[in-house]
Formats: sequence, structure tokens, C-alpha cells
Amino acid sequence: MNIVKQEYTNEIILNKLIESCLNFNPDLFLPYLQSEKVITDMPNKTRFFRFFKQMLLSAKDNSVEPMTFQIEKPSWEEDENTFHYNLYDSLHKHSRLCIRVKESADEIYLDTMPF
Repeated sequence: MNIVKQEYTNEIILNKLIESCLNFNPDLFLPYLQSEKVITDMPNKTRFFRFFKQMLLSAKDNSVEPMTFQIEKPSWEEDENTFHYNLYDSLHKHSRLCIRVKESADEIYLDTMPF
């Protein structure tokens, strides 16, 4: 029996990342995180997922809904292919969650920002 591994486009992977953040449901993103295209700043994807889940659930506990999601390019970010995927609530000025995303044709690099 051959198991066919599903390959996703960058657009689908990033849309699922956004959807999981807006719904505070990290499990929505897990199958897409497993894609060979996705690399992370953590030693492995399991550790990335645990940290992402913790950060997302913490954001939920410390936020006032409704939430918005913005893809931003900070002025201090030197790499032109790196963007910050920021989750904002309706009260605070600063994002509740920030994920640094560097996209190329072959891969998506994800880096969780600690604050």
C-alpha cells in the first residue's frame, strides 16, 4: 500500500496559518506544518508546534475579540522576502501574536516572535 503525501501550495499553507490564528485553533495548521516546504526556527516541527500552540492559546486568553490579522513589513526588517504575520485584538496597540514568515518558491520559513 503506497501512502501518497499531500503537497500544498505556499498560498494554501499560509492561508491555513492565518485561519488557525484567527480561530485560535493550532490544530488546523498541523497538517500543513508537516509539509516538506515548511521549515522553522525550532530544532524540529514538533517543538515549533508546541510553542505555536502555547503562544496562540496565550494570545486568546489575553485578547479582546474580534481579532484582525495583518501581514506587515517592519521598517527594520532587512530581507525583502520576510513579512510579519500579526494577530491583533480590538483593544491593544501591539499584536497579540507575531510570526515571521520568509517565503520562496521552494519553502516557507516560520519564526515565532517571543513577544
